[in-house]
Amino acid sequence: MSPIKRKVAILCPSYDGKVVCDFAVTMAVIFQRAAVERPDLELNLNFWMGEALLQKARSNLFGEAYDAGVDDIVFIDSDQSFDAQAFFDLIDHPVDVVGVPVPMKVDEERYNLRPEDPWKHSWNPYVNLLEVECIGTGFLRLSRAAMTAVWEQSTPYFEDKPRRLICDLQIIDGGLISEDVQLCKKLTDVGFKIFVDVAYTCDHFGVRKYQGDYQEFLRKKMEDELHKSTLAIGQQTTSASITTL
Repeated sequence: MSPIKRKVAILCPSYDGKVVCDFAVTMAVIFQRAAVERPDLELNLNFWMGEALLQKARSNLFGEAYDAGVDDIVFIDSDQSFDAQAFFDLIDHPVDVVGVPVPMKVDEERYNLRPEDPWKHSWNPYVNLLEVECIGTGFLRLSRAAMTAVWEQSTPYFEDKPRRLICDLQIIDGGLISEDVQLCKKLTDVGFKIFVDVAYTCDHFGVRKYQGDYQEFLRKKMEDELHKSTLAIGQQTTSASITTL
């Protein structure tokens, strides 16, 4: 009797049906390695093409995977590339929701974690991952338990068959939030934690190749803030000394 394999669906929306070459190479490496090193995994690569509404494409991909009974999904956008080991690490982390930082397509160094202030996040030493309020779906894994929690909160509708709007734009407190934020909110509202593996950072392709190192970015940001705090305390101490004199 063949051992039961863990079914993992890789979900990739692609409106124009295109992928960047680096993405294709990374996928090839992942499937080659899985065939040799991970007989416990059954990987499936799924694209949703021709849908102009990104939130609908993500929802349809999610719904198809949920109906197929997969154990995990991994959203990976086709305009990105990354170290193939990042995929296997995400699969093996003992958490329900975990992603990898992706640089935003802007000139300044920014990433798809929210809030962007690093002091709003916390390090979880038990799983060696960063805990955040939200991360984008550029490279994000959800367990079956997390999928079910999202599915049960999502609005049903009928198109070619019964579906649910997993991801959507939403107005909260007068502000417009993206489908990424809404998805994370559905998870945190029912007690799931959102984790980030900062050992990796994706490359993101647009008018150029956007690269970064979130772990180094995080370290520098925290060092800068600590330095500012130290200076402020020193200035307060000096001021107090003058006042005393």
